[in-house]
Amino acid sequence: MLTLDTRQGPLADILPILKAQKQIAYAMQLSMNDFLFETNKILRKEIDYHLQGGAEAFTRSGFRVHRVKNKRNLHGGIYASLASGKKPYNDREYLRNIVDGGIVKPPRPDRKKLMQPLPGRVPVNKRGNLTKGKYVSLRKKKNYFYGIPKFGPQTENRRGLWRTKRGGKKIEMVIALGKTERPQAKLFPYEKIIKRRFDLRFKNIFRERYQYAVESADKRRSNIFHGVEKRIRNP
Repeated sequence: MLTLDTRQGPLADILPILKAQKQIAYAMQLSMNDFLFETNKILRKEIDYHLQGGAEAFTRSGFRVHRVKNKRNLHGGIYASLASGKKPYNDREYLRNIVDGGIVKPPRPDRKKLMQPLPGRVPVNKRGNLTKGKYVSLRKKKNYFYGIPKFGPQTENRRGLWRTKRGGKKIEMVIALGKTERPQAKLFPYEKIIKRRFDLRFKNIFRERYQYAVESADKRRSNIFHGVEKRIRNP
């Protein structure tokens, strides 16, 4: 007759290892989520250093986390949300150009031309953008007009919002509106930031979460054991 008992004898040394191994997937789920949410916060701060004047709150909120939902499907990530859900179009499409580079196009379907304020000729915010409603308010003023001036080359490059000076004897463009698109280089190296943080942080996060998962499992088993024991004593 042979009796094997994992609570005592040579198998007792193996039991803690088996218990710990069962918690690896759960510890990985916790670690991945910790890393994703921590890194997402870092990205929202770091982007300020890569854009002129920093990023708008609306831009920063575009970085989102796809959390790891369970230990059986260890899949998650950080992504750039191109739509806030408040408009019938992708109102954060420009974020794609910031993180990947590409071709900048007008931000709304009803706008066919890019709006580019000329430095020093029209007030802009610290990020180099027109303030809300500025273009509309300027167009209503008598000494401003939109279009291509009648004199000179009749090309789209000269289309824009112009200001008359010296009683109409001189004009200057203040906002260019002639281009339908323009190339843009990648501005925010988010992939390098994520990789650097992964190399520096993930092992430590996993070590902490693994310890937590094992201790939590031991506590649950202890609670279950005491609960069963209590029911046996008090049927």
